[in-house]
Amino acid sequence: MPFKTLFVSNLLAACLCAGSIAHADLVQTINIHLTAHVTTSNSTNGTTHIEKMKIVRISTKEVLNMLAAATSNDFKNATLVTVNRGQAYQVRRGTNVLADGSGFFTDDGFSQDVIDQNFDSSTGKDFYHGFWLRTLGFDDHRGNSFSVSGFVEERLLGSSADTQGMQVVSDLENFSGSGTGTLNGDFVLLNGSIMLSGKGSVPKDTF
Repeated sequence: MPFKTLFVSNLLAACLCAGSIAHADLVQTINIHLTAHVTTSNSTNGTTHIEKMKIVRISTKEVLNMLAAATSNDFKNATLVTVNRGQAYQVRRGTNVLADGSGFFTDDGFSQDVIDQNFDSSTGKDFYHGFWLRTLGFDDHRGNSFSVSGFVEERLLGSSADTQGMQVVSDLENFSGSGTGTLNGDFVLLNGSIMLSGKGSVPKDTF
């Protein structure tokens, strides 16, 4: 279920929002599992030129540490989430919103999807299983970044709307891809997976 490009360019959008409480939205936890390959040494021995590479694992924990350093915050035991399918990126501890991290992410669904779907336009009840292409980017503006493109499999379930026009939606997106980035300013090649999963209550036909 691709969506339009989201890019909040103002770094100030990532300021601390301590004490605010999450509202009723579709909130998906982000689990990042990327492998980065980076050249770490470059030397010469006589006529022999030697370069060496190492592998670095980038998980959600590392991304949270980068965000904490960039915003001068403590995100220990926090969770990285996306709200309403990419409208915002937040750091949360439980239901408490610690910071808006939208200015550090770009999110683009850039292809038409191929789907199985049963959707009742009257009640909003929805079963969606689709495949599409996506690019997800991150930049802490301190020398660490990635842009990963690849294949998404998504499963979305929406209940019939209640008398208030609200429906419960659950969404699972499995994203496998590869791309480029930087670690401490050094060029890297990356591959791996990113999973987004969660549920929430939203107005009928939000998605």
